[in-house]
Amino acid sequence: MSFKFNFGVDDDGDCTLSAVDSIEAGVEALSCGETDDTSSTVAPYECIPLTIPHVSSIVVDAIYCKGHRLWKRQIDDVQFQIAQQDLMDDSTASAVRQAMATDSTATDVIKNEYEGGLKTWECSMDLLAYLADNQNKIFTGYEHPRVLDIGCGTALPSLYLLANVPNAKLCLQDYNKDVIELITIPNVLANTALAPSTANTGDDLQSTSDTESCDIDIDFRRTQTLFGEDTDKIIGEREFPELTPEEAHEADTRLLQSTDIQQRCEFVSGDWANFETSLRSQGREHTFDLVLTSETIYDTSSYKRLHDLLA
Repeated sequence: MSFKFNFGVDDDGDCTLSAVDSIEAGVEALSCGETDDTSSTVAPYECIPLTIPHVSSIVVDAIYCKGHRLWKRQIDDVQFQIAQQDLMDDSTASAVRQAMATDSTATDVIKNEYEGGLKTWECSMDLLAYLADNQNKIFTGYEHPRVLDIGCGTALPSLYLLANVPNAKLCLQDYNKDVIELITIPNVLANTALAPSTANTGDDLQSTSDTESCDIDIDFRRTQTLFGEDTDKIIGEREFPELTPEEAHEADTRLLQSTDIQQRCEFVSGDWANFETSLRSQGREHTFDLVLTSETIYDTSSYKRLHDLLA
């Protein structure tokens, strides 16, 4: 069974009765000590390495907020990658990949399977705007602020911090491993090591009066990183122009090392309860200076797990 957000706002800006009832029911459930619905198998904790996607390019759109430009991967491009990997119709594919095969907008939420991380939800834009307006106040006194982004998804608030708070270190968490690999990490890379450029990178920047997008040519960057000015000569002499897996790995390593992103970001997936247990086992509870989260709750049975993670 899937779920779609149906929180309404009436003409005068107030929440509709259904939304208010949902909130009040959640508060009552938490105060009465009701526990989570643990009857279903939930995603285990997993640390996801920062790697460049095994694709030739990624397509991103520009998102503007308070004069700042961030790059976000297109959903269509995610679908194209999945199709290339022949996983669209694979019955063994994850819930995220199956959801992408049937719902191109990625708005359905499937409890304990796919938690909506491929879509940019409205409140994440509000959080992004708040950070832009209050950055100095929030981070005053923190030399190396440690930030946890819970249910990060497309991670726009974290992308803003990476660009504007140079000493910040971030832990980006989402329920789904595929969301981290298909959206979160590509978005981080598109704003750091693979940021679109008008220089000689092969990127295809497209602009209209109100939109901006870019096809980031990763393969071009790989060959340039390995061979520099000799790229055309070396590739031209080959029977097959593609890089070998070893060459691609070496190029990706160099591209990642061209920035400090590996030292500033970590990526984790899994259910909040498993994430909390892992943090405590590592002695890392209460080690974050700022926690980011928005529109992460839609079911009252999840309240306690989020509360325990934050406690």
